[in-house]
Amino acid sequence: MEKIETELRERIAGILSLETDGLDMEAPLHTLGLDSMRMVEILVFIETHYGIDLMKSGMQREDIASIAALARSIERMKSA
Repeated sequence: MEKIETELRERIAGILSLETDGLDMEAPLHTLGLDSMRMVEILVFIETHYGIDLMKSGMQREDIASIAALARSIERMKSA
């Protein structure tokens, strides 16, 4: 799961023009400055990079609450 966390952290930092070290893995994504348009960009990345169909995944709001939550969700969906 560490690889997924790193990939997500790097992608989100790039989208927000932030340093990866400045991103708290447990912070709510909206507090990092991730608005709805940028969130769509992250979700498209997850679908294409990890091959996950999010519409069929049953992903809930809490699954996308933070970088760490996203990583756990992706790991769970990849294992299913």
